[in-house]
Amino acid sequence: TRVRAVWDRFVAQDPKGMLKLLHGDCTVWDVFQPDLVTKADIEAYVARDFAQSAARGKLHHRMENFVTTMWGDFAICRFNAWHKYDPPHPHEGHGRTTCILRKFPGQGWLLVHVHEGARPVGIPPVTKA
Repeated sequence: TRVRAVWDRFVAQDPKGMLKLLHGDCTVWDVFQPDLVTKADIEAYVARDFAQSAARGKLHHRMENFVTTMWGDFAICRFNAWHKYDPPHPHEGHGRTTCILRKFPGQGWLLVHVHEGARPVGIPPVTKA
């Protein structure tokens, strides 16, 4: 699928290939960034994200539990993700992602928005004072 291809390009360290799958006006809520990534800064964001990933160590990544809904030329794809970086800078996390896609004439399906977030672990317990 087009969505899986975006993350395959990330794991393969192929930023140009990934950018081809995003519409020029694509926006991103990244799990590690506080601000919305917009058209003005998408290329700089992708360069920073690829650089931090390359500096960590080998990346292992899994996407699962896909739910996709289509309405004509629009689609929403939701899934859970897991990642783990090996040393020298290990990190592991679970996330959930929503992607909005639009089918453009002559270009096919492109992502127009990506929303990543950490996967919650549940409701915090209520403590008595």
